[in-house]
Amino acid sequence: MTLNPAQIDKVSDELRSFLRVEVRSKKLKKLDPSFYKNVTGALETLKEEAESYLVKQDITNYINLKARINDIERDFRALFQRRFEKIATLSIYDLDSELMNSLTPEEKEFITRLHIMMQDQYNLLLNKMPQKEEPEETSEEEAENPPEEKPTAPAEEQEAEAAAQKDEYLLVRIMGDQPPIAQPEGDYYLHDNDLVYLPENFAEILIKRKAALKVNLVQS
Repeated sequence: MTLNPAQIDKVSDELRSFLRVEVRSKKLKKLDPSFYKNVTGALETLKEEAESYLVKQDITNYINLKARINDIERDFRALFQRRFEKIATLSIYDLDSELMNSLTPEEKEFITRLHIMMQDQYNLLLNKMPQKEEPEETSEEEAENPPEEKPTAPAEEQEAEAAAQKDEYLLVRIMGDQPPIAQPEGDYYLHDNDLVYLPENFAEILIKRKAALKVNLVQS
């Protein structure tokens, strides 16, 4: 995205202004959804101009543009450190609408993934998450003489076992496309209006942040 000089000046001024606010305030200032894209666009435009001056051997203008690029990158690094420190802290708690409305799309995706990781770690520390069983080692004798396969269980037993497994899962409808979510049992790729059974703890996290709705099955 190429910006004109006036747009670059605006991006630079906004960046310094947001940095001052983040340093002084404990709360997160609401950013425009396109904020990060605008900063990227300004830097890309300035770097292209600097390269063109270098090709023309116009060293004076090249040095001036490099200095401006360094100033924007320095301010952005400071803003990132201040802002994402707050975001990381807030990810421990429930993600309410007031907080989410103050974030850009990139920040929303980040805090959602971090929130789920925090909840997983909390449950892991309290032994609330099932531990994966390590496969038993097979001795040489067992390898040479494998046990006979057990006959397949009748359909009724299979249905009962499936029903028992579903007791620990919730059926939910996904509200909006979600970023890839890592869970102990594997990665989830959830999309808008998907109907899926999810582990109860994981499903409740999605429900709390309004990324999913619980579906109650009506039995006749």
